[in-house]
Amino acid sequence: MSGIGLNAATDEFRLRHRITFGTSRSLAYVSVLELGRVWERTLRRAHVPLKYSQGFNPRPRMNFAAPLPVGCGSEADLLDILMEEPWSSEGIARALQDVTPADLNVVSIAPVEDSAPALSEQLVEAEYKVWLGHVKEDSLQSAIDQFTASESVSLERRGRRHRGKSYNLRPLVKKLELIRDTPSPWVGLWMRVGARPGATGRPDEVLKALNFIDNPQRCFRTRLILEVSSGTL
Repeated sequence: MSGIGLNAATDEFRLRHRITFGTSRSLAYVSVLELGRVWERTLRRAHVPLKYSQGFNPRPRMNFAAPLPVGCGSEADLLDILMEEPWSSEGIARALQDVTPADLNVVSIAPVEDSAPALSEQLVEAEYKVWLGHVKEDSLQSAIDQFTASESVSLERRGRRHRGKSYNLRPLVKKLELIRDTPSPWVGLWMRVGARPGATGRPDEVLKALNFIDNPQRCFRTRLILEVSSGTL
């Protein structure tokens, strides 16, 4: 279980557990549906008794906090799993130890109260870091200063049904900072954005507003922030 974080409650046998995990390389370019299939296969190989839905096409009872923007890796995403029978988080970590794909990193596992709301209902904000190429630190800092000083940053809405409509990105961006000492030749940008349903800030939209959307880039989601009562034990 080396490298997997476990807290004092991990020896409790529960039906619901929360896995904090990271993705990189090939898994940074898969959809949330594909990532769900990766997790289902991994948990099956580990002989973890997932609970499945009823009906003609049973699906595993798993719940991600939020889909990743395609092309973004993750350092600390969240997945809740529901079990057919109670297990401990320590037992799940032990079962996963030798079957997890190379580009899927299990950071920690913790038991969750069965009655806790779904992860997507608890999510309020997300943090990202983006490494940008072909830009100087002072140019990025100037763009950050201009953005944060603005009360309104208007962008066109996505999708055919929103064609011709715009929205204000500014209130969805909570913090925006330059990252010092980013590995050469990159310049780093850190952001915290809203992640509530219907009020979600996207890193690519922030880059568009800063006029760096066409620069070479590497994106990582570093943290998902839940409401204070997250249900973990």
